[in-house]
Amino acid sequence: TDSKQLKKAFARVWLFLMPGGLFLFDINTPAKLRGLDGQVFLDETEDTYCVWRAEYEKRSRICSYFMDIFRLDPDSGLWERGEELHRERAYEPEELISFLREAGFQDIRQYGNLKLRAPREGEERIFFVARKDPKMTSQV
Repeated sequence: TDSKQLKKAFARVWLFLMPGGLFLFDINTPAKLRGLDGQVFLDETEDTYCVWRAEYEKRSRICSYFMDIFRLDPDSGLWERGEELHRERAYEPEELISFLREAGFQDIRQYGNLKLRAPREGEERIFFVARKDPKMTSQV
């Protein structure tokens, strides 16, 4: 999602959120996404086998995940293969706070990975909480 699309999404969330309502979301930090570059991961269960690799493109700040997923068909006993591609753009927390303010949100807070504290250096995940002013009813 580019910044224009993300700003539009934040504005739409704000528009449909009840006055005083909270908007909560989380992100993988840019440091985490950069660190995934070139990594290969494997996840295996009794009936699923997934291999995926990540590539981070510095210029676009996009991390692409290329996934090969094998699922065991219980009827035939054969493995079926599927492929998926996921992309995630890295945003600095300050950018997101600016976009949220631009959309009309207030009282924007950040929390470390599942901790009720401010994010620390090297954090891999950040949670955001933003409030719509209780007195506001529309902006868009």
